[in-house]
Amino acid sequence: VLRLAERVPRPGGAGGGADGAGKSTVTALLAERLTAAGHAAARVDRWDIADAVRYPTASCLTGDVAVARRCAALMPGVPRLLFLLWASALALTGRPAGTGEILLLDGHWQKHAASEIAYGADVSWVEAVGAGLPAADLTVHLRIDPEDAWARKDGRAVPFECGMDLSCSRESFLAHQRSIAATLDRGAARDGWLVLDARTPPERLVARLVPRVLALTGAEARDSA
Repeated sequence: VLRLAERVPRPGGAGGGADGAGKSTVTALLAERLTAAGHAAARVDRWDIADAVRYPTASCLTGDVAVARRCAALMPGVPRLLFLLWASALALTGRPAGTGEILLLDGHWQKHAASEIAYGADVSWVEAVGAGLPAADLTVHLRIDPEDAWARKDGRAVPFECGMDLSCSRESFLAHQRSIAATLDRGAARDGWLVLDARTPPERLVARLVPRVLALTGAEARDSA
């Protein structure tokens, strides 16, 4: 979930997890906690590129994130993955960033990769494409059981999260999310991601993450945890 911005920006870390794991909540709270403690930190989301002022090279987008999300969901698998990975890479490398800034990426490429693998994309191709993206100093896998994710969705799941089942049934959501979770679990075991239980209250998760993030920057935790 973090990146140290240098002359050539690269993610010091990124957060991953299945749908409903709490990536947005945790990255937002972590950025807030680090900033309050006097560290330059910012949360980055792939849809930040819809801001044409900050990302003029993405001005082809309408600026309406809801429209962009719907369009992406309707794309065939290969173009969709390439679009989402392009958006993530541009959100990181296309923004002005100061030296030493900690960037917290809400959802790195692995999450999108796991989704497309669940839809049948070739694993070796997906991983080869993802390998070309900026690497993270720390990748955090917020692990959540699909049953818990369904409860968190509280009836707000969308077809893309349910294997494109337009009825968004519980069964289709669970089946699709189990496939995503299995891919993320394999990636975590292979690549040494930090795995955290998404059922843990966000405040406690952030309290664990702050010293890990600051250790990568060489900064002291001070009162941030």
